[in-house]
Amino acid sequence: MVALASFGAALAARPRRPSQRAFLLMHSRNRTFLQIACLEICERFGFYGLQSVSIAYFVQTMGLTEQGAVMLWGAFSALMFGIPVLGGWLGDRVLGTRRTVTIAMALLAVGYSGLSCGLGGSAGVSLVLAVLILGGGIFKPNVASLLRQTFSDASDRVDIVFTIYYMSINIGATVAAIAIPFLAEHIGWRKSFAIAAAVLWVGFAVSLTLPRTVAAARKRDTWVWPACAAAIGLAFVLLHYPTLARICIWIAAIAILLVWSFLYRRATPAWRLGLRLSFALQAQAVLFFLFNQQIATSLTSFARDHVATTIRVASVNWTLQAGQFQSLNNLWILAIAPGLAALYHRAERRDRPISLPIRFLCGFIFLALSFQLWRAAALASINATISPWWMVAGYGLFSAGELLIAALGLAAIARYAPPGATGQLMGCFSVLAGLTSYLGSVVATGVSVGGASDGAAAPMAYAHLFGDLCALASLAALGSALFIPIARRMDARWRGAEPVTTTLRREQDMMDIAL
Repeated sequence: MVALASFGAALAARPRRPSQRAFLLMHSRNRTFLQIACLEICERFGFYGLQSVSIAYFVQTMGLTEQGAVMLWGAFSALMFGIPVLGGWLGDRVLGTRRTVTIAMALLAVGYSGLSCGLGGSAGVSLVLAVLILGGGIFKPNVASLLRQTFSDASDRVDIVFTIYYMSINIGATVAAIAIPFLAEHIGWRKSFAIAAAVLWVGFAVSLTLPRTVAAARKRDTWVWPACAAAIGLAFVLLHYPTLARICIWIAAIAILLVWSFLYRRATPAWRLGLRLSFALQAQAVLFFLFNQQIATSLTSFARDHVATTIRVASVNWTLQAGQFQSLNNLWILAIAPGLAALYHRAERRDRPISLPIRFLCGFIFLALSFQLWRAAALASINATISPWWMVAGYGLFSAGELLIAALGLAAIARYAPPGATGQLMGCFSVLAGLTSYLGSVVATGVSVGGASDGAAAPMAYAHLFGDLCALASLAALGSALFIPIARRMDARWRGAEPVTTTLRREQDMMDIAL
């Protein structure tokens, strides 16, 4: 909350006394920003709270094997990434941004309330997850759109706004990853999800106080409600029948390739240069989500089975549940991001900006180092549980890689997309991220976990998995290094073939968001 308070101070520091009208406008923006940040904190609290206990919860309440629980979370993640494509259209063209955000918060609050009511069995939990998918999917694009609308004529403050906005995401995620596993262990599943539901109902109440926005042109929107019910039903079917979900995953992948091909054929020769470069950079960025999916799956299982539960900090022993190790990712991001942003700005001031391919290279190097460290940890855990500091160090390297890679796919689209194609490409990227997350769950199921293996075999299975992921990240780093000179030539040809003033401005806006 200190960070959020500093936002008001930053905007209030002005070289001259503002007029009464300007002061009222600034006050209104600050209040709206705090409301939006509160909504983001609430939504992230629910999502990361569920993620931190997802595998154990699915196993205990649905009777799934651990591999089945991992694949269910993979399908949930894939659908959560896919729905924003429709959610953005719903807010822009049908319901309006503010109204859509309020509906999303209501769906999320209802979903977590369903978990707190103890809906058990495969069908009950799948239905609740389907409601959460629709709520989270339509929330994500519209809350960002609402923030952009609020500061549409304050471009000089966009970097401050989005930096602190993304800090609010990590605040909610960190608190949830620490609190929900602890609460689930000490007061039970239902009461811990009741707390998450209460947080979401607070978010719903806050959404009702948002200022009115320019509503979308609506003729007849009564069809929206049956469509939402149908979307929940479809998500339920895909979650409840894994084979059908896998078929839809491949259909979505083929559809994205067709969209890319269609956009490429429609583009002028000059913009085709940018599209080829954009496709290559997106392919690198989307690969990150395969590694990221290990946080909720294999890394949490490894922490549960082979990492000591007590960590000594400041001469005090702290007891951790396996899911709480996920909070290390968010804590490291909060610690590393300011320094990385300062490095970027320093490079810009010296007129030597760090290019996207170089950032990808460095990011994959950090990812490779993190999984190499976790491979060593798995080997060290063959004879006894290992210190939690192995996880702390590994997450530090992983988070550095995430900051260098995760948002750069959107930056590549913002820079090289032809006019009128940005939204379609960003929608495709979101779906691709979901597909890669699903593949990450497939990879994670290759580990023999829990009581099915003896004490020596299980650590070796983790060692093999982490070693394979280290090799994959190393290959991606090698590919990024070899692609750097090619990317420079393609970028130079693209710049020479088409005026790019507007495009570069869009890229800078997206890089501000990424920071």
